[in-house]
Amino acid sequence: MPQMKSFLSPAEVARDLDVSTSTVLRLIHSGSLPAIAVSARIYRIPAAAFEKFKDGTLTTPAIAPLGGTRPRPNIGGAERLPSASNRPLARAR
Repeated sequence: MPQMKSFLSPAEVARDLDVSTSTVLRLIHSGSLPAIAVSARIYRIPAAAFEKFKDGTLTTPAIAPLGGTRPRPNIGGAERLPSASNRPLARAR
């Protein structure tokens, strides 16, 4: 009798849902799909939680990533983008 896996990788979940691994990671980061952060870049999804997610019976994430989730920085969000009007004139050499 084959033994069922307790945890799935994002790649395995992506294959099962027929989506990209990036989509699975977005679901994890948004809190829609429970996962455990094994390290800064490695996540594992509990098989039982994934089955509930597929069935549509998952109400609240049961497991949060280790250390919680950190908000992504808004790099350059407050900076003015360069345009022709505010660009310094090139100096002749």
